[in-house]
Amino acid sequence: MDRALRQTVLHIICDGYPWGQVQSPVGDFFGAAPGINPYQSLPFTIRPDGTMVCRFVMPFQTSLSIQLESLGKQEVSFEASVQPMPFSWDENTMHFRARWRADHDITASNRDVQDLPFLLARGKGVYVGTVSFLLNPNPIPTPWGNWWGEGDEKVFVDDDALPSLFGTGSEDYYNYSWSSPDIFSFPYCGQPRNDGPGNRGFVTNFRWHILDPIPFNESLRFYIELFSHEPTPGLSYARIGYHYARPGVTDDHLAIMPDDVRPLRLPRGWTPAARFGSRNSEFFPAEQILKDSTNTHLQEGDLWAGGQLLVWKPEEAGDKMDLTFNIAAPGMKRIFITAALTPLSGKFTVFLDGQPLRTADEEEIIDLFRPYRTLLRNFPLKTVELAEGKHTLTLESRGAADRPGLGEIGIDFVWVQVLEK
Repeated sequence: MDRALRQTVLHIICDGYPWGQVQSPVGDFFGAAPGINPYQSLPFTIRPDGTMVCRFVMPFQTSLSIQLESLGKQEVSFEASVQPMPFSWDENTMHFRARWRADHDITASNRDVQDLPFLLARGKGVYVGTVSFLLNPNPIPTPWGNWWGEGDEKVFVDDDALPSLFGTGSEDYYNYSWSSPDIFSFPYCGQPRNDGPGNRGFVTNFRWHILDPIPFNESLRFYIELFSHEPTPGLSYARIGYHYARPGVTDDHLAIMPDDVRPLRLPRGWTPAARFGSRNSEFFPAEQILKDSTNTHLQEGDLWAGGQLLVWKPEEAGDKMDLTFNIAAPGMKRIFITAALTPLSGKFTVFLDGQPLRTADEEEIIDLFRPYRTLLRNFPLKTVELAEGKHTLTLESRGAADRPGLGEIGIDFVWVQVLEK
């Protein structure tokens, strides 16, 4: 499904134009690619069953054609409908436009900062929305380190020598802060996908300029800087600048080619890096520190460190699984559990060397259940003083929330961080 939604290109052609005013992979057009990531906003909805709804009005004077073009090898079937309505075209009416573009295998950097163009247009129109779709392969497992969005939006309107709008960071533009990995959606902004841990993996942000549209009479140049915490090669950044424009507007759009929509994959077998927010840390893959493999199996996937996730399926509430690790030097440390959040997941509590250990937020129970998505997240535990030698981290099943069965527990890795004085 992910590949079909990226490699099937939507063309919406108004009034016999040679190019579609809308040209975008169909999944990306609805603002939550790759795949089906349910969310609700004012102009767009994606439902869990894969139904995608667009409520932007699309005026035309004489004709409108909606076409789907397959640039992939898979068979694609679809159902679609439109809601026509009477409309009087006049000298102020504008066509709706959404032109997708992508840059693959680029290097994000904190030194060589790039201004990525979202829309460069000449003519009259109004800018109404932005979406960013990233594949971020940075191996640091924390937002401080793998964050890609320090860059500011820069919007030049008409004859601007300096931007009319000059932002303070991509997370501020998309209406959140501190590089939050949370999944959220509101009427005008959202983050419907963020694989994790931190801001690693596939990430999508949207912002609709509905209460705050940006009109232009002669031209618009809309950029967002690509500015990361550290140099990160192999990053992909696709994007759409949604806008309305009068007939005759010109822009810098290029036709979407098969290579633009090639399947994207995270690096296989990645290894978490001990830098920035994970500095002074040692990482223990869960499958390597498991004491007893009863009722466990390994799940393969590019999201998981080393390409494998340890999945435990307890038989009843109260079942326990032990993970043992060695500490080379004593001191104050913080233990993190990096776990999978899935529609099949359950709840557990944590014990360290037989004693209960809460999370850093004083939570006793960790609930991994998330509907519709698969995520990888860090769960920091309370600070503890660890002696040199072997220690045992015990997970006790606490069932599943609001549904039958116990729910599985997927642990990718455990890491121990030395706290700096």
